[in-house]
Amino acid sequence: MFGKSSNSSILNFIGRRFDDVVISGNAVAIRLRRELVGATPQQIRIAIEGMSRLNPGRFGGNLEYREIEGIRCGVVDFHGIKDHGKRVIWAHGGAFSFGSARVYKAAAIFLAKALKCEVIIPEYRLAPEHPYPAAIEDLFKVYSSIRKSESGLIFLIGDSAGGNLASCLVSKLLQENREVPDKLVLLSPWMDLSKKSQSNIKNSSDFSPFDNLDTVAFSREYIGEMDDKDPLVSPVFGSFKGFPPTHIQGSYVEFLYSDAESTLKAMNSDDVVTTVHWETKALHGWHLLPDILPEAKRSLQEVANFLMN
Repeated sequence: MFGKSSNSSILNFIGRRFDDVVISGNAVAIRLRRELVGATPQQIRIAIEGMSRLNPGRFGGNLEYREIEGIRCGVVDFHGIKDHGKRVIWAHGGAFSFGSARVYKAAAIFLAKALKCEVIIPEYRLAPEHPYPAAIEDLFKVYSSIRKSESGLIFLIGDSAGGNLASCLVSKLLQENREVPDKLVLLSPWMDLSKKSQSNIKNSSDFSPFDNLDTVAFSREYIGEMDDKDPLVSPVFGSFKGFPPTHIQGSYVEFLYSDAESTLKAMNSDDVVTTVHWETKALHGWHLLPDILPEAKRSLQEVANFLMN
């Protein structure tokens, strides 16, 4: 009934309409949250937790909770398969103020299935109640405990603000002459908290549920009175020498694309072994929806391939 050109036109039209919905939805969400409701971080956490129940992950995945050095951690596996020769620690994102193991359950199940191992998601202390260095201290405790008590490979993943925390954790381990993770994965990492970062200047908020007013506010709640270019909180201004092989992902249209790009350049300058995967048009946080978004499934499979090889 339709020729190839007609099918292509239909797909292009659907794609444009989807983009319009996403862009309009993000703009409305930002205005509703900030200007009309004036939602606090605590209220946003409750909303995100509620929405996460609509994204439970693949059947057969399991999330249980375990305390490691006093830190509550979500531990995810798939059908109870646990290769004790390797494990993943995922530093979740959420602007240093949101996020939990439940929110990341679906993505963690995907990796647990692909890698046949546990995925551990530390529920580190959140800002603004617990500013820097609380989150780093919690991640350091969890990582150090697992490294000490378990043999085998440890892979560290961080997305968005979690990418910042994962990088800062590796830097802390290097400074203290401790063993670093065997591999590192940074997904849309938020590496530059400075007010005049390239990401803030570009302010590409159409495909991200936040804008530069949000990033400035949330970063300040996390760092307090610290210099926003201090490598302790903005790792892109520090050194990456000694970092393990690192895989970086980003989307060309999302807010933090410039952060991912500058991190890749800085790591290459410091002779870190890097691989990269770019999506042409993916929403910030797309990795959390592997059972819904093809780009999420594709990107997480790239992560699994990097960690397995």
